[in-house]
Amino acid sequence: MSPEMYQVLQTAIEEGDDIQAAKVAEELVKEPATLQGAVDAAIEAIRLVGDRFGEGEIFLPEMMLAAEAMQAFMKIAGPELEKIVGKAETSGKIVLGTVKGDIHTIGKDIAATMLSASGFEVRNMGVDVSPMDMIQAAEQDGAQIIGLSALMTTSMPYQKEVIDLLNELDARDDFWVVVGGGPLTPEYAESIGANGWARNAAGAVRLCERLLSSEGMPSTTEFISEER
Repeated sequence: MSPEMYQVLQTAIEEGDDIQAAKVAEELVKEPATLQGAVDAAIEAIRLVGDRFGEGEIFLPEMMLAAEAMQAFMKIAGPELEKIVGKAETSGKIVLGTVKGDIHTIGKDIAATMLSASGFEVRNMGVDVSPMDMIQAAEQDGAQIIGLSALMTTSMPYQKEVIDLLNELDARDDFWVVVGGGPLTPEYAESIGANGWARNAAGAVRLCERLLSSEGMPSTTEFISEER
């Protein structure tokens, strides 16, 4: 794959052109040796988009289009790459969902895409997920992190309910719990016993990477805030 084609791919993702991203992927699978480098280029592109979103240089519609372009590329390139090199070792496993009483999905889905692109194995539970369903999914998958999204003040208490239920089940130290969503503040996240808070999808990736690089098991006393 020529350097020019890498640039075409990165531009397609940065500009949210899912049709072009898919076309590049279709060309790439004809040259399997180029796939790993192309995936690395795509990851670099989506991280750049996330950083620009975090800095306020672009807005949610642009971020959503970039995430869709990344998904279009990976839908074609991902399975082919796995055939060649096998299933890649993941950075970690995350169960992610919008909590009970809340049906907002966009922010969570963008975070899921960026986490997957960054090497995490993500189980997206969807919306209106009960506390027990979140915990059971994390246990079944052997996840290290539970990610809880809430976009309404009325649903925020369900984030705390997940943490409280983990405590009741003597399972709080089995998982890092991270939270996010428009109305949340880092102060609120820390007050309910979460391990971390992120302002946006790019911050969620950095947050999860930082938590998994910590020594030892999850702790109810450790809290990390990702402002950008």
